Amino acid sequence: MNQFEDVIYPNEISHVTTNVDYIEEDKNNENNENYLNLVQILRELVDNNLKEEIEFKSMVGGVTNTLYKSSFITGQGNNKSVIIRLYGKGSDQFIDRKTEANIQYLLSKNGVGPKFYGTFENGCIYGYVEGDQLQLEDLYNRNILKLISQETGKWHTLELDLPSRKENIASNTSLFSNINLWMENAIQLVKSAPTSSPISEINIEHYRDEALYLMGFLEKHYGGDNLNKHVNFCHNDLIPRNMIYDQEKNQVKFIDFEYSGYNFRGYDIGNFFCEFSGLDLDYTKYPSIEIQKRFIKDYLISVNSFKQNKLNNNSKSNVYEPTEKEIHSLYIEANHFSLGSHLMWAFWSIIQFFNSSIDFDYLDYTKKRFAQYTLVKEKVLLLK
Repeated sequence: MNQFEDVIYPNEISHVTTNVDYIEEDKNNENNENYLNLVQILRELVDNNLKEEIEFKSMVGGVTNTLYKSSFITGQGNNKSVIIRLYGKGSDQFIDRKTEANIQYLLSKNGVGPKFYGTFENGCIYGYVEGDQLQLEDLYNRNILKLISQETGKWHTLELDLPSRKENIASNTSLFSNINLWMENAIQLVKSAPTSSPISEINIEHYRDEALYLMGFLEKHYGGDNLNKHVNFCHNDLIPRNMIYDQEKNQVKFIDFEYSGYNFRGYDIGNFFCEFSGLDLDYTKYPSIEIQKRFIKDYLISVNSFKQNKLNNNSKSNVYEPTEKEIHSLYIEANHFSLGSHLMWAFWSIIQFFNSSIDFDYLDYTKKRFAQYTLVKEKVLLLK
């Protein structure tokens, strides 16, 4: 049961009341009920006259959902590909799927995201973005890192009409609302687990106290009268596989918006720095201060450029050069929020441990996130 308030899909979003359990690749599916259901969903949401010869290819790397690239021939005889996302088991405990659909629709409407075709009972369909899915090693490419900073700046200047924006308070940010919801779910799950379960070794109450302390610290420094300066529309899951590099256009585009929403800019940047460590959480790969500040400088230039373009109707504006003080201040801010990233995703991983059917070691991920938070907390909070 979804724990979020029941929201009605906006009229512009198409929805099909059909459920698909799985998709078998490279098999004759003519008599497979799920395959036939999916063909009907594709017809209702994408192309009413598409040919039935549909190819499904698994997309690598998801640890929340199962993704497929679906290729087929349209009714007009053209080759077409779309992405089908099957929501992960139990993911409705930490993702409001109707809000996600609304965000995907708005991003598509604003030309930032791929075309959003609509939803079905346990998934959604959106356009395929041409290019190469980034890998961890790509983050050390100076050109690609600059392109990521520019796209992040573009996102952080978006204005989307979302309910969470109506009352601009810290508790409405994605970070605070996710930590509060996921933390309580995780506490209940850990407490209900048998003592023989390895998850029971985690001192969940301790990390609850840490989360409350950290949110108080972050609100004191970045909330209140300062909130508007620090909160933007954010992607909130800037991992390499959620970034597509188009070499021909020399641009990076973000995909997968299920965690997107209004949040602290420092979180989006700090979380991105954490993702240099990969899913195996090798924190020796955390970016150097030099790399962080280079990214932040390019990001600040990008934010200023997009804001000036809006004010000047895309006419040429003066070149902006951020000061070392601005860069260093955001460097501290991003690292403060990296602590929130550790706690938030650790609580997320506990929920996944109990619910997900994806082959991934969520318990190990949880322990490493909590351990890294403990290791760096004092040093990060004392940054000047």
